[in-house]
Amino acid sequence: MRARLACLSLTLAAGLVLSACAGPASQPEPTATPEPVPIVTPTPSRTPDPTATPAPSYTPVSLDTWLAVMPENAPSFSYASGELDVDEDVSWPEKVRLKIWYWPGTLEEAAETYNIPWERFQAMNPDPEISDYSGGYYNLCLDDAYVLPQIEMQDVTIETPWVAFTRTEAMDIYTVPAALDEQAAAAMAAAYDFMYEHYGMHIGTDPSEYQEEEGYYISTDGALYTRYTDLEQYLGSVFSQEYCAGMLGGPLPEEWEFGKYYQGADDSIVFGVGDRGSDITHCGTVYTQPELQPDGSIQFWQLCLHIESEDFMGWGQDMEYIPDTAYIRPVCLIPTETGWRVDELSLPS
Repeated sequence: MRARLACLSLTLAAGLVLSACAGPASQPEPTATPEPVPIVTPTPSRTPDPTATPAPSYTPVSLDTWLAVMPENAPSFSYASGELDVDEDVSWPEKVRLKIWYWPGTLEEAAETYNIPWERFQAMNPDPEISDYSGGYYNLCLDDAYVLPQIEMQDVTIETPWVAFTRTEAMDIYTVPAALDEQAAAAMAAAYDFMYEHYGMHIGTDPSEYQEEEGYYISTDGALYTRYTDLEQYLGSVFSQEYCAGMLGGPLPEEWEFGKYYQGADDSIVFGVGDRGSDITHCGTVYTQPELQPDGSIQFWQLCLHIESEDFMGWGQDMEYIPDTAYIRPVCLIPTETGWRVDELSLPS
């Protein structure tokens, strides 16, 4: 987890956020009850000098300007007021356990990053689960009684009408914080869309043709993109360079790596195909309020709600479904001359 994680804060900084990324004009004035002050408040790693220059402002880039840096085939975006992304059959919890699903460092580093006194952190994690492979830790508790934030949201619809494959949706709706401006919200929706359709639940851009001798696939007409340079241009307009480096492998090497897209002959897109399931206990996603940071980035938390009670026997039962656990994951967008780029984001389930 990157060092900037320590810069995140769960307290509101509305002045900074609104000056950096006002919500779309169509959004109504906030009517929700002010967000409760949470217990877990990660401490900034840098304390600004009292005489230092104020946090940098950011001149928003229009949606059209951002779309102009995309390939010829670019998605279209539309916006509407949204609601908290909690499953229909789920009741809002009074409090939940706040956890880190996986921590790659030491326990001391986890406590310091999330600004929790060491003694309290130890008491909540008396017998931490250690990974057999990496030495990191699973299911570290940060708060036993965390009050979930309730911030204003917006729905972003992304459409890719040229995509022609039954398993790939040509239109999807993603719910993101309303404080993000149109371009930032579109970038976050596009990032989610690519990860769900092509880099998370499913890896690959379909339709495609299998190359039996080589053991890989090549995108064909009807896929999101069929030319590697178009895919590279598209991802570069949505994600940061560092994030793109994890997905794009450049010219196809002799020993290619599963989980990356490569440039094959005639600018083709080469990849391996994979699928994974989702966590059945996942039942919603909420967020903390986005905040402008001293380095110019926007950072906030994605909180993934789960039902981990032993009474949970799956969906469709005659019972009341109430989330009892929220897994915390960072979200970060960084500014560029042509708009915000997603630098840190993961799928909720």
